Amino acid sequence: MKDKLARWWKTARLTASLMAGVPDYQNYVARQRRHNPDAPVMTEQQFLDYCSKRRCGSNGGKCC
Repeated sequence: MKDKLARWWKTARLTASLMAGVPDYQNYVARQRRHNPDAPVMTEQQFLDYCSKRRCGSNGGKCC
């Protein structure tokens, strides 16, 4: 029961973060290693900068 609740909480937290536009670095790393094992993996800061630029455009990550 405790494991089921922990999995549910993790899924709910991830869903809320994605809905708010906050990407999940751990999922990115796992997917990158699974699909492109020889490619370099961005650092967490590089990943967040990349996602910010993608979401807000190339004006330095500033939406306004």
